[in-house]
Amino acid sequence: MRRILHLILISCLCLSAAAQKNAPKWMDKAKRAVFTVTTYGKDGNKLATGTGFFISETGVAVSAYDLFKGAREATVTDSEGKTFPVKNIQGADDLYDAIKFQVVVPKKVAFLPVAASPVANGTNAYLLPYSTGKKATFKSGEVVEVSKLKEPYKYYKMAIALDESELNAPLLTPEGEVFGLAQADAGGRKDICYGLSAGYVGSLSISSTDYLSSVYRSIDIQKGWPKELDQATLALYLISGTQDVKTRLETVNDFIASFPDAPDGYLTRSDLYAYNRVELASSPSEQAVYLQKALEDIKNASRYSDKKGDFWYNQAKLIYGVVSVDSTLADPAWTIETAMEALDKAIGEDDQPACHQLRADILFNKGEFQQAFDEYMIVNNSDIASSSSYYLAAKAKEQVTGFNIGDVIDLLDKAIEKCGTNMNVEAAAYVLERIDWRLRLAQYTEAVADYDLYYRLLGGQVLPNFFFLREQAKFRAGDLEGALKDIQTAILGSSDTPDYYAEEASIYVRMQKYPDALKSIEKAIAIAPDFGACYRLRGVCYVRLEKKAEACEAFNKAKELGDPLAEKLIKEHCK
Repeated sequence: MRRILHLILISCLCLSAAAQKNAPKWMDKAKRAVFTVTTYGKDGNKLATGTGFFISETGVAVSAYDLFKGAREATVTDSEGKTFPVKNIQGADDLYDAIKFQVVVPKKVAFLPVAASPVANGTNAYLLPYSTGKKATFKSGEVVEVSKLKEPYKYYKMAIALDESELNAPLLTPEGEVFGLAQADAGGRKDICYGLSAGYVGSLSISSTDYLSSVYRSIDIQKGWPKELDQATLALYLISGTQDVKTRLETVNDFIASFPDAPDGYLTRSDLYAYNRVELASSPSEQAVYLQKALEDIKNASRYSDKKGDFWYNQAKLIYGVVSVDSTLADPAWTIETAMEALDKAIGEDDQPACHQLRADILFNKGEFQQAFDEYMIVNNSDIASSSSYYLAAKAKEQVTGFNIGDVIDLLDKAIEKCGTNMNVEAAAYVLERIDWRLRLAQYTEAVADYDLYYRLLGGQVLPNFFFLREQAKFRAGDLEGALKDIQTAILGSSDTPDYYAEEASIYVRMQKYPDALKSIEKAIAIAPDFGACYRLRGVCYVRLEKKAEACEAFNKAKELGDPLAEKLIKEHCK
């Protein structure tokens, strides 16, 4: 049996050599679709070279993913020696070592049509490597095994010997359709090769969430966009923090070229021009040019918006955003006053709650808190009311002379309520602020409940100081056992903090456990020998234990260390 298989393989290889004399008619045209791809790193040095081929007349091509890892640029060179740049990555799969990309081509290119159906076992196939000769060089052999890849795609085993230079060359049907990318045997066998479904590689695409994956982030070449505008817009947002300013601008320009009717592209570029003008410009005068470009893009965006006031609103938003972080601007077109003027026009065109939100922010910035509060409440009575708008209303309210703390707490209640069932870190910040107001009103039980909520919102990921603060609220609420438990938890988390031992001693004093209190005081003093309040507390313990001499010694030490209450206690107990 082994002898028979060996003879079959030999005959296949012989067929491969003999077939050079009997090339199919389509072969010479097909060879023009095969190219070499060369990738370059950030330093401009060559990273790798390999084979790839076109699968569309517009320059869509496929090759091996590994060739592109770490690449900043890439080019392809066709069989005639013409070189073209790779524009972007269209899809990638590191597991199967496959990549799809777009090449910048001046006109239609020769390409290999992808087979619509899987190839059957026993089919005679052709391997077409890259060549520059007039006649195509090729190998042929049978498909000896067909296995599942991802439905409906297949993975093929071929009776074709594969040289390293032939990796990722196309595998073709007798009709000239490409069905696979040639891949080496993982075990190192040279007498066979494998074929990854060309249909599968051609189906690769990028979703909005893929942009942050390691598969794509390991390649610095521009990425293509999802076909759906909403997915592409989300992708534009997701990658905003992963690129330097100039690369980011290239990305936004490409988005605009791909979706010229989408306002988001122009608005994003407008922000880039305005906020990053220093990085983009080579001189102060050029910075002014970028500010003008920013306003022009606001106009561009408004052309594709069906909302009447968008032009004025977006202009007001951009101007205010820029001048609020840069007080050095002397351009009269970039002032808070011009932002307000544009906003008034926006409200006149289309009175939307978002305009009042922006107006409130500007008024808050100007210190006009009552007017800001009134604007925030317009927002809060609309369908865009949010936890943030209620919180900002609370912040404005607390700046108004004669404000009512209860009103502030009510607004914070609404801010927390607006976070919904999936409350997060944002809600935790509002809860923490509400605690502060509850403590000012001596609402200690309610403050403890809020501390408990804060703890749950953070999933228990809190610092020792949290337990110290909650302990004080419990102490004032009369929950001494709960207070003691919290301060001891704080001590476990930070055993070298003298204040925690002093607080533990205070609880023991309140519980009339004076020996325990003295032990806590000793620990505090051991860490901070000049802790005057601890000596005063030690004196109180000795008074309760009817040890006057020890008490007076402690009070005098407290006075020596500057404790403000020690003098009074000395007068009461030591004369």
